[in-house]
Amino acid sequence: MFDEVREIMNKTGLLELNAVVAVAAARNFRVAASELGLSPSALSHAVAALEGRMGVRLFHRTTRSVSPTAAGEEFLGRIRPALKEIAAAMEAANQFRHTPAGVLRINTSEGGVRGLLMPVIVEFTRRFPDMQVDIVTEGKLVDIIADGFDAGIRLAETVPQDMIAVPLTEEECFAVVASPAYFRSACAPDDTDGPSGA
Repeated sequence: MFDEVREIMNKTGLLELNAVVAVAAARNFRVAASELGLSPSALSHAVAALEGRMGVRLFHRTTRSVSPTAAGEEFLGRIRPALKEIAAAMEAANQFRHTPAGVLRINTSEGGVRGLLMPVIVEFTRRFPDMQVDIVTEGKLVDIIADGFDAGIRLAETVPQDMIAVPLTEEECFAVVASPAYFRSACAPDDTDGPSGA
């Protein structure tokens, strides 16, 4: 059953369904075509193509009038609510382009919170009041995708190669500073003892 429905949906586009609704409302192919921004010929071909695939005539056509058949009335009664629901879903999704809303989950270290997020998080929530920010610091590297995070803040050398990385700061270098007396009494560290850059 699912395969049959999927095949029908792959063959039938929203344009054809909207064309049927427009023709039924206008009772005229030329008027319906103008409302949809199509040529009358293109609209007629779209409706005819749908009828051909369905094997059912949806409209009675004469030189002076157009009216739905019994099958057309039944079909319209079912697709009108579905098309309205699709339009409402698209409109709801479009709202996210203008005003972000929801929860932004970020995984980072305590240092990442203090050095990078604290200065910007207040401004972010002020600009986007419908957003909530969930910051998690676990003291260990986690798989941000598997654990449901939207983003993670990491040292450059710890970012997996298959992930998209955007630098948040200029490259940083670390240095070990101590007195000559300390180095005479202790082994000098090498670059394997800690991070050398970010």
